[in-house]
Amino acid sequence: MSELSRARSLAWPLILLLALLTALDAMAIDMYLPGMPAIAQELGASPGRIQQTLSVFLAGLALGQGIYGPLLDRFGRRVPLLLGVVIFVVGSVFGALATSVEALLAARFIQALGAAAGLVTPRAIVADLCDVKESASIFSLLMQVMMIAPIVAPILGAYLLSHADWRAIFWMLAALGTMGLLWGLKAIPDSLPVSQRVPLNPGHIVRAYGRELGNKAFMAYTGSGGFALAALFVYISGSAFVFTQHFSLSPAVFSYVFAGNSVALVLGGVVSNYLLKAGMPTSRVLALGLIVHTASALLLYAVVQADVAGLILYAALIAVSVGSLGMVFGNVTALTMDVAGPQAGTAAALMGMFHYLISAVVGYIVSLAVPGPQVLPVAIGGCGLLAIILYVLAGRCRTVTRSVSELGVVK
Repeated sequence: MSELSRARSLAWPLILLLALLTALDAMAIDMYLPGMPAIAQELGASPGRIQQTLSVFLAGLALGQGIYGPLLDRFGRRVPLLLGVVIFVVGSVFGALATSVEALLAARFIQALGAAAGLVTPRAIVADLCDVKESASIFSLLMQVMMIAPIVAPILGAYLLSHADWRAIFWMLAALGTMGLLWGLKAIPDSLPVSQRVPLNPGHIVRAYGRELGNKAFMAYTGSGGFALAALFVYISGSAFVFTQHFSLSPAVFSYVFAGNSVALVLGGVVSNYLLKAGMPTSRVLALGLIVHTASALLLYAVVQADVAGLILYAALIAVSVGSLGMVFGNVTALTMDVAGPQAGTAAALMGMFHYLISAVVGYIVSLAVPGPQVLPVAIGGCGLLAIILYVLAGRCRTVTRSVSELGVVK
């Protein structure tokens, strides 16, 4: 029996529930994309202002991950996770009832604080209950669900828009969260024994984070991954306006274009796995992904400036740029954690915080620009260049660290 089948036979209902909770943030990000133009029109807001709802959501995810880490170690896994789902549902309801951009921004931030629990807690629960091989199988399954969510979410959002207004999307998110909450009340275990829980000691938390902040290789890899993720979210936040307004696609047609790019992202991950199994080093697969991503974005900018970028060429180059990120995320995460200190939980939380914080800041800056077909490739390509620079710096820091270690020098 394969490890994946063995893992499923151990706790299939729990795995399915954790997959649902893990996907809440992706569903909340992608489902409302087809409705962004309609939201802007009804609330009397500019496209850039509506794009800021994504930046606020990412900021909430960044802050939330940092908050839940210590809470999970203090109060166990069950209570913080269920509390997070409640917060997500409340934020979704507020979003459905929003009558102004300011109210929608606040609702999205609340939503994100809740969704962050679904990003952090499932990893801890799986680590508590499973051995290493089973954990790897389940994490792989959860990652597949996260990749499928961006394919399904915009299509579902477009379907809801064709039968109701954009508020129905937030009611659907509230329903998904409620389903996860009711299911979780029955199925989520308190997998961390009371004897292993640690007090909320601010000094200990600060020192743990401080050690990683001083790790140059860790921070450089984290920054590289953060700008790669920012490129993806710039595409997510800006693509709806480009394809529906500049290229005049309907929300339904756009949802299929978006789903196609999500498939490209999955295929990028498949290519990455193939290259790794063929013996290519992780760092080289990462470098290849970053180069293809950045080069295709810059090529797209060139053809837009030359006024030869029709819908097919524009969509194709976007698909290549987005798809190549599938070669980036898993590998940059592996390299980041490889250079992290002994407290992997702290390192993972800090990495997640910076990834989403960088994405939020970049997304906000891009939202200030006038939306147009040239903005996407400039922003995506710029993020790619910064990711490459930080990747190179991380490699140099790693080389210096190894050389010092081999010489037996103690800093």
